[in-house]
Amino acid sequence: MNVRKRKAISPLIATLLLIAIAVAASVLTYSWVMSMVGSQSAQAQTQLRIDTVQWDPEDLTDCTLLLRNTGSTLATIESVSIRENKAGSAIYIVKPTAPLSIDVGDTLDYPFKPVMTWFHSRSYVIRVTATTGFFYELVATTPALPPP
Repeated sequence: MNVRKRKAISPLIATLLLIAIAVAASVLTYSWVMSMVGSQSAQAQTQLRIDTVQWDPEDLTDCTLLLRNTGSTLATIESVSIRENKAGSAIYIVKPTAPLSIDVGDTLDYPFKPVMTWFHSRSYVIRVTATTGFFYELVATTPALPPP
């Protein structure tokens, strides 16, 4: 009877393999976490605010937003969306024809004319979205119908 003796790997090699596997897993986890933190920090640095919303009380077709950049980086507007402040209302999105950017601390008058009908004394949700994904919403009420 020929019995071969098979040896397992030595404890030293097994320890080195476990260390190599742990280091590789740590490097992969670190790179994944850092990519998540990097994308969210750009969004966190962008801060747009809507200071005021102005309508002409006689003709509600035109609207002007006063936008302010309160963040720590240049903010570029991707879109402005409007919907009535009630469940199930349609959303109207207006995208700038040219890139609109606001420097840190600056304000911008943004006149826009959405393809929708404004109604007097109604509440609307206006959302400004930056290219980083940051958005700011404001609920504004259109002016009452002027007396005849």
